[in-house]
Amino acid sequence: MSEKIILAGASSVIGHEKIIEAFSSIGMEATFIEAPFVKKYFKDISNKFNYTEILPPDAIAIPLSEYWISQCIKTRQCAISEKALKASRSKKYLYEILSVNGNKVPEIFDCIADARNFILNTNGKVIVKPEGLFSGYAVKTVGKENLNDIEQLVLKASDVHNNAIKLFEIKSKGALVTELISGDEYSADLFFCKGKLTLVRLSKKVVVEIHGTPCTVICQLVPCSESFFEQMSKWCNVLFDDGDISFVQFDFIERSCGGADGAGCLVPIDFACRVGGGMAELFGECDSNVYADAVVGKQYQVRASNGYLTQLNYVPTKSGIIERDDYNLAEGKQFIYKHKGDFVPESPSSVASRIAVVIKEAPLATVKDAEELLIGEGRIRFWKKK
Repeated sequence: MSEKIILAGASSVIGHEKIIEAFSSIGMEATFIEAPFVKKYFKDISNKFNYTEILPPDAIAIPLSEYWISQCIKTRQCAISEKALKASRSKKYLYEILSVNGNKVPEIFDCIADARNFILNTNGKVIVKPEGLFSGYAVKTVGKENLNDIEQLVLKASDVHNNAIKLFEIKSKGALVTELISGDEYSADLFFCKGKLTLVRLSKKVVVEIHGTPCTVICQLVPCSESFFEQMSKWCNVLFDDGDISFVQFDFIERSCGGADGAGCLVPIDFACRVGGGMAELFGECDSNVYADAVVGKQYQVRASNGYLTQLNYVPTKSGIIERDDYNLAEGKQFIYKHKGDFVPESPSSVASRIAVVIKEAPLATVKDAEELLIGEGRIRFWKKK
């Protein structure tokens, strides 16, 4: 008899039939559901799924999005440990539990005075963020140049109110201030199934700051080394129990650790027991369904004959109305989401703020490449000046 499982958050993935077939091949009868409020954003798939705000009685769920993580936390109807659920909503807990188990994590500052001293004594930076939220809400970096703003930024991060927080029933836990780790940033999706881990994809990111908020502008699918996979396996072994079934998303930094061979070490900065967001356009250009492949134990193989499969996110530098939509997009498969007369929000880390996306094959990108994707003066009439 097949084990029944609910995949909650249908709009978070593509190729639903392939994913259901993959689960069937490992002895699981999978069914997709989605929250009703998502319909208006995905009209082309609105008739494919069962829509509900709650998990069906006695269902065992795998959450694919933040909304359904909330429902899993509320009902405990999921195949995921309480550790992983808690770590998905508390970066402080994530860092603490990984650190106790011997993993490198960002330094947490218990008070603003400690953060100030770190900045002044090391010439480094800290990052201020809401302790239990997601998607870059109220996330800001602080260095010597804006050190006088740190109290105000901590206060803002401690008191975030928006519709997503209400809808997802997330409680504000105050602000978290940690060191800002320098190095190459990556994002990974994995699939953890009863003790076995499979890579869905690994992306190298190019991040730029827009008014002090880190923003992912470029993602490139890159090969995953054995050392990377081994380290991510260690994190998962801490967070999950052997019987868990979950997709996994990590953001982490590779920084130099001063070893004799120049090898770097990986420092996790974010985690969630769901799939990563904002990459449907990129995955749509892959040779196969990356989620279905991972379910059956097949890791994504990078093809880089003409460069790495790359996603370019064109984003606004402030909120405003688009006056010119001649964006001079790069060659490749283009997705244009905002046109003349449309409003673009000042939330550069959010998928909703993207003006356009281009998918192409390209060499490893740089910050200079990313800066060319920022759209501002001359094309947008900003509604607020600073």
